[in-house]
Amino acid sequence: MVEKQSLQQVVTALQLPAVVAFGNPLLDVVSTIQDANLLEKYKLEVDSEIELPEDIIQQILADLPTDWNQRVAAGGCAQNTARILQWLCGGPKIPHVAVICGGIGNDSRGATLEKLVKATGVETRYALHLDLPTGIALSLSRDSSRSLIANLGAAGVYTLEDLKKSNLPWETIKIVYIEGFFLTHGLDVAKEVVKLTQDKNIIIAFNINGEYMVQDHHAAICEMVGLAKIVFGNAREMTALAKALNIKFDNVADIPFLLNSSKRVTVGVSSSERSKDDWLADNDIFVMTQGGSAPAIVVWGQGNSVQVQPTKPPTPVVDATGAGDALVAGFLAGVLSQWDPKSCLECGCKTAGMMVTRLGVTLPEVVPEDLLK
Repeated sequence: MVEKQSLQQVVTALQLPAVVAFGNPLLDVVSTIQDANLLEKYKLEVDSEIELPEDIIQQILADLPTDWNQRVAAGGCAQNTARILQWLCGGPKIPHVAVICGGIGNDSRGATLEKLVKATGVETRYALHLDLPTGIALSLSRDSSRSLIANLGAAGVYTLEDLKKSNLPWETIKIVYIEGFFLTHGLDVAKEVVKLTQDKNIIIAFNINGEYMVQDHHAAICEMVGLAKIVFGNAREMTALAKALNIKFDNVADIPFLLNSSKRVTVGVSSSERSKDDWLADNDIFVMTQGGSAPAIVVWGQGNSVQVQPTKPPTPVVDATGAGDALVAGFLAGVLSQWDPKSCLECGCKTAGMMVTRLGVTLPEVVPEDLLK
């Protein structure tokens, strides 16, 4: 068994940046709502993600009572994961472990967003779009549920030319992380990134990001699932993926095993048995979360798996918005450190458990001591 290294030991020995994330950079407005009246007025569902025109979002913002708790923060799934991963690795004290790529506008929102992200230590390699506004996301949280409304604006554009101009240092990159929402406009970029990294021993990680993504962008999601080494998703997203692939199941907990088995057959993954030391050798890893009451599962190789119970938050749940992004960040921190699957998943669950106690994807100055143990 390989001796487990600390994340700090690993990061100090790396050439940086080590992780590049592709996604839709957004400026988040997070609000804790007191009742369901606002959701009902705009026909918004609990625990849903939807894109709306910016004028509608502005109307919703105008309807938010001034006495409700609100906060502005950097947002977007991949950008959240990059910020949290950077924080776990030392934050601004060890800058540029992570770099974020995506589109923003030439406006005050974009300037605010870039300032917020750079302050965390994440390197920004944004593509600037002069004729589009910086994307915005509104998260309405109540108890442990939330409704997410977004308008992509400039975040909805990132081209092959933008990728070329980003001039990424592929020789230092260990992990590429691609959010599912990016595929609504950037599948060609994602495929080019995979092509550029094929012979460089770079891990491709992909997050489905939404049940509706599978339904509305079936072909793109399924293609990316085939290309990625690690696929993340919650139970609803994995269920939608299984149905899209005509995979029959009796129990939701069986889905990551069935997806693993199906991918090994259809993509031609090696049939050799893998130990926990070389579990990252094949492109067949599925990570499924099941909320705060059922265990998260990681499956790899020929049906190998571990399960980890969700970490009970030390304080009451405030906002579940960034839980999934935090779990991915913690898991990838473990991957970066070459930990075994259980240690990676434990780190992910602990990070998610910490995140739900905060309003929005905001981070304390210091990483809690038990988070990386």
